[in-house]
Amino acid sequence: MQSTTMPTKPASALVRSKYNYFTRRGDRWVGYNARLGTLALLPDGLVELLQGNGDLPEMPAAAELVRLGFLHFGDEVDQIFQLYETARNDNTLSITIAPSLACNFACSYCYQNPYRNDRVMSPAVQEATIDFIRARVADGRRKVALDWYGGEPLLAKEIVLAMTPAILRVVDDAGGSVGAVRIITNGSLLDPATSAELRAAGVAGVQVSFDALRYVEGEKRGVLGADGKPSPILSNVLSATSLLNVALRINVSGENKDEVPAIAEVLRTYGLARNYYLARVDDFASESKLRGSRTRGQSTGRGRIDLPIVQVTSRATESAGQAARTACGEQTKSAGKTLPRTHYAKMEQEFLARPEMLQLLANKLRPKKHFCSATLGSMFVIDADGDISRCWESAGIKSEAIGNVLSGERSADDKAVDAKWGSYHPLAYSACASCRVLPLCMGGCSYPRVIMDATNPECTSIRQQINFCVEEVARRVRLP
Repeated sequence: MQSTTMPTKPASALVRSKYNYFTRRGDRWVGYNARLGTLALLPDGLVELLQGNGDLPEMPAAAELVRLGFLHFGDEVDQIFQLYETARNDNTLSITIAPSLACNFACSYCYQNPYRNDRVMSPAVQEATIDFIRARVADGRRKVALDWYGGEPLLAKEIVLAMTPAILRVVDDAGGSVGAVRIITNGSLLDPATSAELRAAGVAGVQVSFDALRYVEGEKRGVLGADGKPSPILSNVLSATSLLNVALRINVSGENKDEVPAIAEVLRTYGLARNYYLARVDDFASESKLRGSRTRGQSTGRGRIDLPIVQVTSRATESAGQAARTACGEQTKSAGKTLPRTHYAKMEQEFLARPEMLQLLANKLRPKKHFCSATLGSMFVIDADGDISRCWESAGIKSEAIGNVLSGERSADDKAVDAKWGSYHPLAYSACASCRVLPLCMGGCSYPRVIMDATNPECTSIRQQINFCVEEVARRVRLP
C-alpha cells in the first residue's frame, strides 16, 4: 500500500477523531463517530473540546471517549488499514451462481447485454461447482452465503431447484452452515407455484427490481399494467411475500427519474413500503476517468461524565437486510441513461427522510470493513460455463475470470486478474485515505479500479448525504 498519512503526534498522544460529527437534538448534543459507528449523547463542554483544535486537557471521560471512537491513540487510517487486512482472513464464503446468462427481458441499460447467450449450466459444471463449494468449506470458510443470479436464473429453474438442496447438504456435511439463500430475478417467472418450489428447495429470499411505472413485456419492469392494476411482476411479488422474504430495488436512471416517486407510491399502496430501496444505474466507463482498457488495468495500490450510547447497526427487517447484502447495482454503457450522482444523492436523500426508511438510513451510518465481498477474497461468482469471477459485474466475461470449476489449474491470465483483486486497497488512493466518510464506503465499488483501470471513480452518495444522515438518525432514533 502506498503511504497515505503520517501521524502528527506520538502514538501515545490522545487525538480527536477526524470521523466525528455532531448535531443538536433539542437541548442536547448527539455525537457520531463514523469509524466505529457509535452515537452518544454528549454535554456542551465536551463537544466544544472535541470540536476544538488545541491540545486536549486531562478529562475523566477520556477512556469512554476512546471506546466510542471520538478520541483515539495513534493513526486512525492505519487502524482502518489493519481492520481491512484482518477481514480478509475471516471464515465467510459468498457464492453466486448464474446458471444461465439468458434473459427474457432486454433492459436498455443492462451491462450484460453484450455477453448474453443461451447456454445453461451442464451437469458436469453443476457437479464441479458443488465440489468447489465443498472444498472451500473444508478449507475453513464455513459461513456460507448463497445467491442465484443471471441472466434470469428462473429460465434455468430446474437447476436452481436441484442444486440448492445439494449445496445445503454438502456444506452441512463439511461442517459449515448456509445463511438465507436468495435469488435475484426479474420476477416475471416468479409465479405462485415457482415461489412454493423455491421455498421447498431451500431458497428463503428473493430480490426483484423495478424500473418503470408501466409494464412493457420484455422491455420495462413496471409496477402497473396498462389497465392500472398490478403488473405481472408485481402480482408475482405480492404472491411471493407469503413464502419468501422479498427485497425490491428501484433502478434509477436518467430515463426514469421522474417516475420513481410514482413507482414507490404504488409499492407503498400494496403494503411494500418497507421492502424497497433505490439503486442508481451506473456508467463506470464514462464516470471513472479511465486511462486503460476494460479488462487490463492496474490499480495503484491504511468528574465522570455519563454517555448514554446507541450503537448504529444494520438490524433491519429481513428484506432490508437482504437488500444490503450486496452493494452491486446495474451498470450501463450509455452515459445518457445515467442520472448524475449529485442528483441521485438528492433524490435518495428525500426517500431516506420517509418514516419507513429509518433502518436503511441507519445502515448508511454503519461502518464497513470492505465495500463488498469481492475484495475480501471470499466471493466467487460461477457462471454457466464454470468460469469463476470475483464480481457480479464480471459474470460471463472470460477475460475477467480467475479460474474455472472444471480445471484444477489456472492460467497466467487467471492468476493475474485474481492478483489485482487481492492487491487492491482503497487507502492506496489519497482521495479515499483523506476522506471523512472512508469508514462508511471503503472506497466504493472496487470494480472500476481493479478491472477498468479507473484513476478516480465517482464517490458513493453517502459523501453528499453524511450530514443529513447524522442529523436524521440523531433526530429519529430512540435515545436514553
